[in-house]
Amino acid sequence: MPVKTLRTDSHAIRVAVDGNGPPDWLFLHGLVDDLEIWDRVAPQFAERGRVIRMDQRGHGGSGFPAGAWGRQDLAQDVISVLDALESERAFIVGHSMGGVIAMAAAIGFPERVAGLVLIGTTSQCSAKAAAWYRRIAEAAEKEGIDGLRRAIYGDKSRKRIVGDPVGIAGVTRALESLYPDPLTPLLPGVRCPTLLIVGEVDPMGSKASSIIESALPDAHLVALEGRGHWVHTEDPAGLLAAVDSWRERA
Repeated sequence: MPVKTLRTDSHAIRVAVDGNGPPDWLFLHGLVDDLEIWDRVAPQFAERGRVIRMDQRGHGGSGFPAGAWGRQDLAQDVISVLDALESERAFIVGHSMGGVIAMAAAIGFPERVAGLVLIGTTSQCSAKAAAWYRRIAEAAEKEGIDGLRRAIYGDKSRKRIVGDPVGIAGVTRALESLYPDPLTPLLPGVRCPTLLIVGEVDPMGSKASSIIESALPDAHLVALEGRGHWVHTEDPAGLLAAVDSWRERA
């Protein structure tokens, strides 16, 4: 897996690139994951184009700038990676938090996004969910990676988390903003086709994906039977089949 570090004006971004395009496929992981979470699907997508994976701010080997930043800045990171790799347009595959950033990129930079594949994600959140994100961010800031792990997964978890807890807290606060400032009202302006994939037994449920599907002009929703939140690790073949079928129809 060829891994490199790209440098923006404010911070470094760790990326991995496989295969040759066009098309280009850019993958965005979820909260407290990193680009290695896509290991089981990257080789198959690399047979279909160039695969670009990136660690988001504070995650894995990517840095983050000082001060406050939000979803639009995370979307700009996506565009900075595309610019650095001389990609004019890409399909963006985003899981959970990564799906939020993928939608923000499609809204802010429509000319750069050929299509979206959104896995187990959301365009808004409740006050209860926002409070949960706030608790996670505070735990990360006060207790580091161990506090972050406990806040998300519980005291007994041994979940591997690689990154900077302060940076991850910043990303978590960007997710918290989905309560006062949801993406949903902006989705009718998305120009590209979108595939939504949700695991049938995802503890987050399928309602969030249905809301996105209803708001987008060109969207298709697929529920994978017996699968949970991390479809790309649980059922790589099912994910790939859904993407291939969607592209054939497009």
